[in-house]
Parts: sequence; C-alpha cells; structure tokens
Amino acid sequence: MKKLLLVLMFSILSFAQAINIGDTLPTITLQDQFEKTHTISANSKTILVAFDKDASDILKEFLLKKEDNFLSKNKTVYVGDISGMPSLISKFFAIPKMKKYPFSILFLDDKNRNVFSKKEDMISVYTLEDGKIKNLSHVSTKEELAKVFN
Repeated sequence: MKKLLLVLMFSILSFAQAINIGDTLPTITLQDQFEKTHTISANSKTILVAFDKDASDILKEFLLKKEDNFLSKNKTVYVGDISGMPSLISKFFAIPKMKKYPFSILFLDDKNRNVFSKKEDMISVYTLEDGKIKNLSHVSTKEELAKVFN
C-alpha cells in the first residue's frame, strides 16, 4: 500500500503544471553550487531559468559581463537544471567550475523540476510583482536578455 501511495504521489508531481501568469509564486527552496540553501523570495522581481547547456551559457556570459551584485541589485534569481547531467560530471567538473562564478545558480531538484515553464534552448524569464507572476517570456540571446533589465 505504501508503494502504491508513493508511486501515485510521484505521478501527480510529475504532471504538475508549471507556474504561469497570474499565479502566486509558491515557496521554492533550492541549493546553489556552494551547497547553500535559498528560498526564492516573493520580493524577487525576476526569475531566470535555464534548462540546458546552451541557455546556461548565454545566461552565464551575460552575467559575467555585469557587476558581481547584479542579480541581488535587480532582485533576480538564476535557476539552472543540471538534473540531466551525469552525477560524476556535475560533481567533479561542472559544479566546481560554477563555484568560480561571482553569482549563485540555484539547482532544480526532483521536487521542483516541473515548477517552471521549459522551452528548448531558451531561458524562461518570469517577471514578478507582489509575489505574483506578472509575465512569462522566453529568450534565446544576450540581447533579448538585456532588454529584460531595461
């Protein structure tokens, strides 16, 4: 019986819908590359989500050209999905490399995997106002990303 309930619970979670315009931001707690736990605040203005390497590279290049406190200054959170990466690669290569960045990357986990809208090779950009999703867009270039902050 316990196994059946567990399977049912995971099935429901896997089909959970991503947050969308008009939704209240749920409590989302994730770890970053420094193993520090963060809860995405309802005071955040922007959430940037990269699901694949190409989108992550665009976001990383954009942020590395900004001042070190760009994300906090703009009340922005960077969320990345490395769940598809083999664990040995992430543990010994990717995460140590990410520790050199002057910004935190919050990693999606199994519990929060389906919270955000995903489009291949694109960065999901959530704009928040008073803890609610005001806008959702998807960008694929540094130029489009720059327009988010203008």
